[in-house]
Amino acid sequence: MKSPTETLRGLFGRRNDTVADAMVAPAETMPLPDLLLAAEKIATGLYAGVHGRRRSGAGEDFWQFRQYRAGEPATSIDWRQSARAPIDQTYWVRERERENAQSLLLWCDPSASMNWRSSTSLPTKREQAQLSTLALASSALRGGERVGLLTGPEAGRTFAGRHVLPRLGEALLHPSEHDDELPDILRVPNNADLVIVSDFLWEEERIDALLKQCAGRPVRVHMLCILDPAERALPYAGRIRFEGLEGGVLTLPAVETLDAHYDRIMQNHLDSLIGNAASVQADCIIHTTGQDPLPALLALVMAMGSRR
Repeated sequence: MKSPTETLRGLFGRRNDTVADAMVAPAETMPLPDLLLAAEKIATGLYAGVHGRRRSGAGEDFWQFRQYRAGEPATSIDWRQSARAPIDQTYWVRERERENAQSLLLWCDPSASMNWRSSTSLPTKREQAQLSTLALASSALRGGERVGLLTGPEAGRTFAGRHVLPRLGEALLHPSEHDDELPDILRVPNNADLVIVSDFLWEEERIDALLKQCAGRPVRVHMLCILDPAERALPYAGRIRFEGLEGGVLTLPAVETLDAHYDRIMQNHLDSLIGNAASVQADCIIHTTGQDPLPALLALVMAMGSRR
């Protein structure tokens, strides 16, 4: 008997619907210039929304005032700012922005199952994943961070400067032969951020293997789960033959009778994914391709900032 995760994976890919729509074919890959333009547009909103993911440190630029903490040297107090609040006798410290560059590594799932959409009005999961990955990269580069991919010929290398975004985009669109395997956690520098972008409709053993690798490394892990609306809630009716993009065929009669059971399986899968991620101090954000990616990416970047 198939596990719930195997059932979920088996339902999606090409479909032959004998009572409704014709097969929905995968879309063509978005051209690099269009991808870069769309990613930069989202990155502008991301960067403005989180104000550059700042941290306090030994830099030169002023960041914010905070209350004085007992035990700190009196020389850290900003007396001019403190004098403005004589009523509660609060002392304020001027914090400066940390200058040392952080590292962000990204793994965007290149497997064939990502190249699917339930409607021609939607992007494929791969398109949305690539767009989200490049938008995160652009936002981080704007903030002065070093960014790299865990796919492509330069997997594991990090780069700085906004001029490298086309280079990252090119590598993202042309992954290497074995890039659909698990991300190589050993390539991630200590104390770096790792973002894994996928639909995570994987076998339980594969998810467990990934999280076990993450738990054994001093890296901050963040997961962005991208699903098609038809994967969140089964919208089909009648007898349908599903052909998986990674192999396998499944024919189901009266699909509409499976709605409640399917919804329960999918919710259990997502709850398990989020819970297992939390057990290794990883974040997991769920995003559906029919929605604007900016809110999900903002939530992800805010979670990244809170872990630093």
